[in-house]
Order: sequence, then C-alpha cells, then structure tokens
Amino acid sequence: RLLVGRPMQVVTNSLPVANLFAASAMTDLVLIGGYVYPRTGVTLGPYADEMLSSLGVQRTVLSVGGITDEGFYNSNLLLVQTEQAMMRAADEVIVVVDSSKFGRRSLSPLCELGDVDRMVVDNDVTEDWRSKITAAGVNLVVAGPTDNG
Repeated sequence: RLLVGRPMQVVTNSLPVANLFAASAMTDLVLIGGYVYPRTGVTLGPYADEMLSSLGVQRTVLSVGGITDEGFYNSNLLLVQTEQAMMRAADEVIVVVDSSKFGRRSLSPLCELGDVDRMVVDNDVTEDWRSKITAAGVNLVVAGPTDNG
C-alpha cells in the first residue's frame, strides 16, 4: 500500500494487487491473464505462464507456503508453475514470508533456498534459520514491528 501513488510499472497476477494500483494515475499496470484461483484471487496456468515468458521485470515478489532446508514450497501445482515463470522473468526474486512457514513443507517444491535473491521475514525468525538463509547467499531482511498496530 505504501507504493500506491508512486510512479512505477506493476506487472501482477493478483487481482487484489491490481485493484490496489488500478486507480493510480502514476502506475502503468499489467495484469497477467489465466485461470483465477478463487482462494487467493491470483491468475495461474498456461496462459499466465505464456504471458510471463514474453516479459522482463526488475523484480518479482512471491509468497510461499513452506520453507525447509531443501527450499521453498507452495500448496498449488499451478501456482508453483506460474511462480517459476515469474522467477525466470525477473532480474531479482524476493520472497516475503512470515516465520511460521519455516520448517514446513507444502505440496509442491518451488525452488532451492539459493534461487532467490532476497527474503523479507518477520522478526520471529530463529537464529538457525537466519544463518541457513544467509549461508545460501540470500539477502535476509528482517522486518520489525510497525507503528501501525
């Protein structure tokens, strides 16, 4: 929400994110098409993947359902395929996750730990996981509490 109103180009497969930026005259918005996954409001599948294969973006921001020593996971096979297409389209891959996802495996593997460039996590992440993430070459950003409540 802090980015709304700033001049930028946004490419997203998320209907909630698209709605957030749609009214901003400062934003060039590209909405990726495809099957809409009703649980999260994101577009997935072969049409989304095909569109992403023709694009190049500075960074992609992803969420995941689980993180183990082997890597990142998500709960939907089509979502994982589309997120992998997003990763191929991006110069920088950022994963935003809360600490409850660490040590949890989900249905489908997304990528190895070292395949992402940056991870943003809450300050409840353990020292053990901080060490594992940085040892994998990932720039770890620990977000603290905000004044917003």
